[in-house]
Amino acid sequence: MKNNDWIKVEPLHCHQRLAKNTLVEKLRVASQDKRECEILLKINPAELEFFFDHAIDHIPGMVCVNALRQAALALSHLIYGVPQDYTLAINWLDAKFYSFGELGVETIVRIYLIAKKEAAGRIELSLNGVMTQADRLVMTMEGKMLALAPRLAKLIKRAKPGLQDLPAHFSRMNRETSLTVAEVHAMIEPKEFSQVCDRMEETLRHRQVSRFKLTPLYLTFDQDDSEARICLVYDDPKLLGDFLAEKLRKISGVKATRVRLTLDGKIYPCGLEKLMDPGQGFYSAHIFLKIDPAEDDIAWEALRALPDTLAAFPVWAMRDFYEYDRDVSLRIMGKDREAIEKYLADHISGIKGVAIRQVKYMKKLVKLQDDQTLLGFAQKWL
Repeated sequence: MKNNDWIKVEPLHCHQRLAKNTLVEKLRVASQDKRECEILLKINPAELEFFFDHAIDHIPGMVCVNALRQAALALSHLIYGVPQDYTLAINWLDAKFYSFGELGVETIVRIYLIAKKEAAGRIELSLNGVMTQADRLVMTMEGKMLALAPRLAKLIKRAKPGLQDLPAHFSRMNRETSLTVAEVHAMIEPKEFSQVCDRMEETLRHRQVSRFKLTPLYLTFDQDDSEARICLVYDDPKLLGDFLAEKLRKISGVKATRVRLTLDGKIYPCGLEKLMDPGQGFYSAHIFLKIDPAEDDIAWEALRALPDTLAAFPVWAMRDFYEYDRDVSLRIMGKDREAIEKYLADHISGIKGVAIRQVKYMKKLVKLQDDQTLLGFAQKWL
């Protein structure tokens, strides 16, 4: 973008009183849909006496967290239309650090808008942030921010949840994050491919699927290899097996099935949102990644923080249940193969400890759930 696309940020936009405590210098929109923004930080140790009150050769972690917080506040007012008199409150945030932030180095933050919800006097913004220095990942931060009109803010401030609410809160969190993803591979008789696809889609849409406590999300086909893949959320591995035996394997023309279960998974809310309107000629790619065991934790965290772009986006990543070396299966979708290949080159190939073993492209995509169901699953990971 041109330099004149930059917007100067004032202390007021970051909810700061003093310019010396304002860590954001300027920002600009980096995508046509305004879901991606770039922020340039200014961190001067001489002005931040509280954080730099001792000899230190890097940016303190809490300065990094505060910088992303200020960037989110500035974006809410300058880009996403939150009135300046609204009260902004952090609902939750999750920060992860990957390396030290160096002093005297240009520090860039990219923030991605995952979801925006508006109601009377209330705006919710779910955001993902990435901090980098010279193409080196420093940290990532995810969170949800609430913007409240003055009258509503006064009412909410009076609410004082007691400690008795804590057990229910944790049990709800555990329940919501216990959903697991599986991908079913079905090999089809080539001469019956079209008819089997129709019967499979009809079976997956039928209400009796609920008896097995399954929620199919989408179905992809590859006619060249006579293969279909079903992505679904399941509650009980035994019920999933019952479904395969009683329903899927009894479809005439299905030769064999194989299941990949989740050991550790990540569903990308932005991916599910874009999946709601996949368009025509949409490509789906299943990427098999080899992970160096010595870099397992760092590599997995980098994969969990993958961004979405206008041309391609991640839907889910999961470590295979039955493999001991913790290899990862990654689903990327995009407008064409070239877009997916560029995404792999830009965002996957540079991750330390990750090697791409195989890429499987499947063009035809059938969405099996309505928008509200997909959004419901997305919200469980926000």
